[in-house]
Amino acid sequence: MEERYRLVSGYLRGNMTETEKQEYVSQLHDKMCEKQKRITLRYRGNKEKMQNFVQGSINKAFLIDDPTTSSDYDYMHFVHKASHISMSGVGNIYTVVYDMEYLETQEQTREVDKKVKKVLKQRIAKNMSAYEKIKTIHDYIVDTVEYDTSTSFNAPYYAMIKGSSACQGYATLLYKMMTEAGIPCRVITGNAKGQLHAWNIVKIGKKWYNIDATWDDPVGAFGKTSVRYRYFLKSDADLLDHVRDKEYDKVEFRNAYPVAIKSY
Repeated sequence: MEERYRLVSGYLRGNMTETEKQEYVSQLHDKMCEKQKRITLRYRGNKEKMQNFVQGSINKAFLIDDPTTSSDYDYMHFVHKASHISMSGVGNIYTVVYDMEYLETQEQTREVDKKVKKVLKQRIAKNMSAYEKIKTIHDYIVDTVEYDTSTSFNAPYYAMIKGSSACQGYATLLYKMMTEAGIPCRVITGNAKGQLHAWNIVKIGKKWYNIDATWDDPVGAFGKTSVRYRYFLKSDADLLDHVRDKEYDKVEFRNAYPVAIKSY
């Protein structure tokens, strides 16, 4: 209880400072990483400003990339299913309650972490190049995960532990494995051939490349288990059937993650 109300200890008037707001988001991030279903925090300040801040706080929490874990940032973003926020208070002190839904439990994420570390220890050598690491992880996912045509399962737990998931599970698992292997990686969402889809970009040198493990997995579509490389380390020009959502197509995002002009 002491930690929960630490943000407003000793403050009865005025608005929260930027440092306090950052601490608020940091606490929200940590509790979401723990997959807490109900998160209670305190906000101090103007009600109108509070509503804007609180509504955007979850997205701010997604942007925190703690180098000590691969379970936040894009991973946390894509295992978060839904949230409901309620606010109540008197004067300028408000209690904010987040009721969260996740695609994985904390125990399931721990299972994923344990198996990812085991697989990487077995398959990734210290002297491997970035390309070799990326190919090894891509091939492992394509070899061991089967696409869930019902789309009932769409999280890395089902991909890694149960062996079946829709595209979001493929992409989020690939993100975690790449991150654990030291390869910069992001999850990208958008539209592919008229369907909602998720894939990845990975970095080699100074450039980023598209990689779609889901569509490189021929299981079901062709009745065989061989690995394909049609969507492996591709430029945007060679990935015309994938259209990014607006947030991943903004100039700011494109500048931060410049995709190579030519496929690898």
